[in-house]
Amino acid sequence: MAKAVARRTVLALALAGVTASGLSSFGLAATADSTAAPVTVKVGAYEFPPYVTEAGGGVTRSLLDLLNSEQSDFRFELVRTSPQRRYEDMERGRFDMIAFESLAWGWKGRPVDASRVFLHDAEVFVAKAGPGVDQSYFDRLDDKTILGRLGYHYAFAGMTADPEILEKRFNTRLTVTHEGNVRSVAAGRAAMAIVTRSFLAQFLKANPDMAPLLLVSDRTDQIYEHTILVRRNGPVDVSWVNATLDRLERSGALPALWTRLGITP
Repeated sequence: MAKAVARRTVLALALAGVTASGLSSFGLAATADSTAAPVTVKVGAYEFPPYVTEAGGGVTRSLLDLLNSEQSDFRFELVRTSPQRRYEDMERGRFDMIAFESLAWGWKGRPVDASRVFLHDAEVFVAKAGPGVDQSYFDRLDDKTILGRLGYHYAFAGMTADPEILEKRFNTRLTVTHEGNVRSVAAGRAAMAIVTRSFLAQFLKANPDMAPLLLVSDRTDQIYEHTILVRRNGPVDVSWVNATLDRLERSGALPALWTRLGITP
């Protein structure tokens, strides 16, 4: 009888151990779930100085670093694309969002949603400085050769980015570099270039010897109203983006970023 009681006691202790082990495993699993890795969000980036430099740095990279440091639900990673290829890459899911964009730049009718406007910039014209060259020089564009950037949309041409239309109707030659265009104008190889205002400010700060060679237009071609475009049914939605932008503005983190990078909102 004593042996039977002993066997029952051993069995009960064993079952209790199994149960405790199961509960312990469940608890560990629950803990693991609560500390799951952040969801990866891929962010498209094409050369668009100062927002994306040729090397892949720039304002976009700094913005993603800020987003990654301010929350832990998502991990934002940069994915390189090109101005012409960005639409198809977004629709195919190669990346999930793209910053410093506008629906007016070829995105209307595509499966994307736009955040609120969170930053302004502009495009300006530059010409070679010289005797008799003043702001009136920029009044007419149709009699001058203009250097632009391949894949960009220009207001003076009805927001088209079509290279054939730009060249044939608007005497605009397209290249792949803002800096090269500005230097070409300074050297007298073209009448004008059209560039992003924030890029030009950074370029002239880095190359002060170029400033006396150039006349910058007071006239703007377009005012950028920068948004973040989000792919529908992707890992992050536009309401999260808007709420995060609001929070970073209220905290001062976003204004501090623009100041550090020399961007004028």
